[in-house]
Amino acid sequence: MTTIGVSTKIWERNQHWSVSSHCGIWDPATRSVQVWECIRDHDSLPGTGPPNAMYWRFVARR
Repeated sequence: MTTIGVSTKIWERNQHWSVSSHCGIWDPATRSVQVWECIRDHDSLPGTGPPNAMYWRFVARR
C-alpha cells in the first residue's frame, strides 16, 4: 500500500528521482492531482516525466 501525503513533490526538471519516490502532476481535465511513483532512478529531463511508463507508475488521483 502506498501512502499519499500532502508533501508529495511536484515533478520538476533538473532533479534526481529515486526508485519509490513520488511526484504529483496537476490534471486540469479532472481538476485533481495525479500521483506517480518512480520505478527507475533517473534525472528529470524533457520526456522523462509522467506518464512515461519507463520511469513512472500511476498510483492515484487526489
